[in-house]
Amino acid sequence: MFLHSFKNTFKYLLRQRDMLFWALVFPIVLGIFFKLAFGGISDNWKFKTIDVAVNESLMEDENFSSFMKEMEDEGYFKVTRAKDKDVLDEKDAPKAYIESMDKIYTKGSGISETIVETIMNVYSQKSSMISRIMQKDPTTDLSKILDVDNHIKDLSRKNMDPVNAFFYTLLGMTTIYGYMWGMYVIYQYEANLSVNAKRNAISPVKKSVSLGAAVLASWIINFAITLFFIFYLKKGLGVGFGDRALPLVALSALSSLTGVAFGILLGVSNKATIDTKIGLGIAITMTMSFLAGMMKSDMKVIIAEKAPIINKINPVAIVTDAVYSLYYYDSMDRFMQNMIYLGIVTAIFIIVSLCFMRGKEYESL
Repeated sequence: MFLHSFKNTFKYLLRQRDMLFWALVFPIVLGIFFKLAFGGISDNWKFKTIDVAVNESLMEDENFSSFMKEMEDEGYFKVTRAKDKDVLDEKDAPKAYIESMDKIYTKGSGISETIVETIMNVYSQKSSMISRIMQKDPTTDLSKILDVDNHIKDLSRKNMDPVNAFFYTLLGMTTIYGYMWGMYVIYQYEANLSVNAKRNAISPVKKSVSLGAAVLASWIINFAITLFFIFYLKKGLGVGFGDRALPLVALSALSSLTGVAFGILLGVSNKATIDTKIGLGIAITMTMSFLAGMMKSDMKVIIAEKAPIINKINPVAIVTDAVYSLYYYDSMDRFMQNMIYLGIVTAIFIIVSLCFMRGKEYESL
């Protein structure tokens, strides 16, 4: 009877075209819009080597010339020699002209110009500090001062693409949109919700068996949609997910169950019509997505500063952060922490749903 209930529910759910639209088509359309809107941002945010002109006499300083060569080797600057600041008026002029340690002329006031000024200020300050130290004690070991390799550590696995965060939030929204599958399932087995549920309530099959089979069917559908959506984002839209396939699949499985459990809770917790509950579910899911940063990139950061507990109970935010941490960090600690949070939220949905469902008696069906 378990397989019979599973098969019937599976077929019934796949016939719900409106659910397939919201669960799969709508996120795909949003993904296309995101790609069109944000597709060029990644290239604009990538660091590009800055063209810099330097006074010829200044380049005769051996220390400064060595510093500039190092900046070129690191890919920060492309250095050319010039006689004066008139080089900034030429066609294809550099971003800045360095006349002396403390005198820099720039063509504009953008990020590139600010970077040049910042680097030169740091170099000038360090040069002055070394000069003062050597005047006081010529035997000072300068290696600790000059060794700056450990001052900045890159803990990320690769260059961060800021656009990926929007698509990770979209993935989180898609998994929670699976609440519709859970809601439709509970409407087939909770006697006070539909005619079909009344019929199932008086059938000889034990409710726990038929309901368990139905929930399994809804979870499999939501899980399959989530995996397909990840494949679509990765292959179709070029979104990076890294090479950790198994943890990503595990996250998809758990988050798919979270969506189904949320739908069951939404279905049994009130007596509104199913259309009203679907609308309510969409509104709640979109609110979760907004708080996770889907419409405003820094919203998740604002929430983390003002009310961090929200990010720990918002399933869309949890999924977003889990995928983010899985892709950008070598350590699995943050990912596992998010999995624990998501597991707790899922358990709460299930326990509260059972509290609404247990012990109900009906005078007539």
